[in-house]
Amino acid sequence: MPIAITLALSRIVGAALACGTSLYASLAVAGIASRLGLLDLPPGLNGLQQWLLIGAALALFTVEVIALAMPWIGSAWEALNTIVRPLAAGLLIFVALEPMPLSLRLAGAALACLIAFAAHSARIGLQLTAALRTGRLALRAAEVTAASALILAALRAPRLAFGLAALFLAALAFAGPRLWRASAFAALASVALVRGFFEPRQWRLVHDLPRRLRGSLAPPEIGMPELKVARTALSGSAGDWRNGWLLFDGRSVRFLHTRRFRSTQIRLSRVADPAIRQGFLADTISLDDDPTGLTLHVFKDGPPAETIVGALQLVIE
Repeated sequence: MPIAITLALSRIVGAALACGTSLYASLAVAGIASRLGLLDLPPGLNGLQQWLLIGAALALFTVEVIALAMPWIGSAWEALNTIVRPLAAGLLIFVALEPMPLSLRLAGAALACLIAFAAHSARIGLQLTAALRTGRLALRAAEVTAASALILAALRAPRLAFGLAALFLAALAFAGPRLWRASAFAALASVALVRGFFEPRQWRLVHDLPRRLRGSLAPPEIGMPELKVARTALSGSAGDWRNGWLLFDGRSVRFLHTRRFRSTQIRLSRVADPAIRQGFLADTISLDDDPTGLTLHVFKDGPPAETIVGALQLVIE
């Protein structure tokens, strides 16, 4: 692989991870470092060293810190930045690769969007699984530190950025399935939120299930109503997450998901007085009365939480 392509790829990976982790801190750090003479920005990114843009990035970073301290506003902010961070990463890379052919610039921008989206989902997953144990302030500090190191390395020492990215991926692998599932939940919930703007919130049909899960279901009994399904997730008090589908056949409610590459069903018991909490990314239903002690997360492209509660109260023990 030519050296120029290798360096460009390293720069793409490092900058995209930085933008997906903490976009506004990354932009501010890059601009300040450039003004201090610590690094030379690519010609297309010289505008980042303007005090106006540095001030705007710092202001947005301050807004982000305040917004994330408030649950509902924080969820809305994260949902908005599910689109903003990847697009910003793609735009930065497209401009930074200006001397290269248009096809390579477009490919680099697309790759940056995907990497930034993955990093954004991973940080939300980390918040979901670790916020109660490490504290929100510690998480914010770690995010800013990591993003600053990545953006500086991407612009000054691209090979170092590639090494940092490898460490980032190794940390994700070490974190294990708990973080992966929470990150997947964040990504799926963000996509569902966008889809919910264009489609009515209602039950879906069996053919909407992934083929592998659909094949694990027993044939419907004669005379039974058509099976209804909805994309949901389950979480436990220990931070465990399971992404799957809720199945309702008029008599029972089951949660279908994949565990260790096998389809598994969890039968949910009737809940006398479930607590509904409205959220921006997803609504939650507390199943404290259920023996499993789980919380059900309802995506925004499925039936409202009140509809699912009605189904839970129809469960025949």
